[in-house]
Amino acid sequence: MATDENASFCNICLTRDQNKFAEEYCPQCEEALCGDCRYHHKISKSTRSHQTISLEKYNKLPFFIKQIKHNCEEHDCFLECYCKCHDSLCCKRCLISSHKECKETIFIEDFLTPSTGYHSVALDNIEKALKDLETNICSAINMIKDRNRNLTELREQKQKISAQIKEKRHEINTCLDNLEDALLEKASAMENEYCLKINEVIAKLENEKKKVDEIKKDVDSVKMFASNLQIFMGTKTFQENVSTNEMNVQVLYDNGNLNNITMECTFNEKLEELRDEIMSFGDIKVDNSDKHTSFSWNGDKSAQIYKSILGAKTIKNINVRLVCKININVNGLSGCAISEAGNMIFLHEHSNSLIKYARNGEFISKSVINPQAKGIGFELALIDSNTVAVSSGGNYPQHIYLIDMNSTKTSQVFQLGDFCCGLSYSNDSFICCTYMNGIKIFDRSHDNLTNARILPNAPRIVSKTYVTSNKNRIFHTNWRDHSVVCYDLSGQVQWKYCDSILRQPFGITLDSYSNIYVAGSESNNVVVISKDGKQAKELIGANDEISNPRAMYFDKNKNLLLVTNYKGYAFLFNVT
Repeated sequence: MATDENASFCNICLTRDQNKFAEEYCPQCEEALCGDCRYHHKISKSTRSHQTISLEKYNKLPFFIKQIKHNCEEHDCFLECYCKCHDSLCCKRCLISSHKECKETIFIEDFLTPSTGYHSVALDNIEKALKDLETNICSAINMIKDRNRNLTELREQKQKISAQIKEKRHEINTCLDNLEDALLEKASAMENEYCLKINEVIAKLENEKKKVDEIKKDVDSVKMFASNLQIFMGTKTFQENVSTNEMNVQVLYDNGNLNNITMECTFNEKLEELRDEIMSFGDIKVDNSDKHTSFSWNGDKSAQIYKSILGAKTIKNINVRLVCKININVNGLSGCAISEAGNMIFLHEHSNSLIKYARNGEFISKSVINPQAKGIGFELALIDSNTVAVSSGGNYPQHIYLIDMNSTKTSQVFQLGDFCCGLSYSNDSFICCTYMNGIKIFDRSHDNLTNARILPNAPRIVSKTYVTSNKNRIFHTNWRDHSVVCYDLSGQVQWKYCDSILRQPFGITLDSYSNIYVAGSESNNVVVISKDGKQAKELIGANDEISNPRAMYFDKNKNLLLVTNYKGYAFLFNVT
């Protein structure tokens, strides 16, 4: 194919080290032609049927259109047919060698409208839709005003909500402050009461000590200066005074005045429940059902939208071809993903490590997720083309780690506040299979994932299960009852699939058409289910060396399916 740099020169002359400016371009030959070469091109038997265009027109084509090749890479023949069964373009030789049994093959020319040259019906429909859209947009002054009005409303509503939140927070703070003040006041009152009693006891003990000191002083004087008769008679009085002192001290002891007094605080159990059970301050709901404006379409809108001849694949037409088999040589492969560069990332369950392999199956590296932790790691979820999230599983810390798949370095850490096994990422939210709280959805836009909601109708116990999602649906595999369940984003069950063909489902992933691929751990297979849950078939089985499969990942850009056995081996399949 001629590049942008040399498209202005004749490709044929360039091969003869001659620089002649090109005048026309042949899409079938994928070559730019000068005036002389164009003449020979038109009279040559092999190329006289080719339709050339001026170079000026060729240069007006979008870049992605220029990049489309017209010749088969395998046979170097013109691609003129399309096989619906294999979803692929093919030349005449491809039809003979690979598509003899295929019943749904068409000539691309049949898809074009002869009266309009090379403009297909699909392009005509797109042009009509664009014309209607342009008309609507050009007359959309009122719509712009309406959108600006809506912007103002949203800003005012946000300020109102902020004021409501602050007011509610003030009410709660005031209530807690009053309760705190009452408890502190009670503590102060009790302190004063018992301190007063202890001071009274101290005063009594000091008084008794003073009496004892006086008796001792009198005894010393008597011993030194009194006569024997005086000592004999005075001893009785001393005994009475000492007995009185002993009795007074004994009374203090018996009345508990010498008991040690301590204070401690016990909190209301409902405060503990409040702290543990309330996971969010509230929720913000959006109602987008009301419309203040409307579009006007000249024709049937459904007829104007381009309907691709490729279409969504049916389950029966999906097939796989093994690209490579990799011996990871570890037990416990619970997560996998493919980076934009084509490298494969594997998660070793509860080992705090990621293992990286090249697409050809060569080992690249093994890295630690969190140097301060042990035993973490259960599932991977793709965030963007080069970033993957790792759930920590059933061990502390309860984190989600964002990992750069190229460097395998941690770029961000989220405190989850819950154990997380199966993990998916969609609509800027993490969808987590928790240990005891069912499927929880954490909004990433909130700081450190503080806003969470539990998906209604999902089982409460979903530990060690897997989940995946797209913009409209959540798909959950439950090995406990051998089921695959589809929910909408509000938690309503759309369908549930159970069949003996699939036992103990674990890993789950989606292709570009929302077909669901599920790893059957007990049935030793991979089953593909239609997006409506009504059709299914075994795609890969035990004969393909699948044994206790666990984690899976579908690369939508390259149509690759990565499957891992729980023990040791991974398989990369090309899906056609």
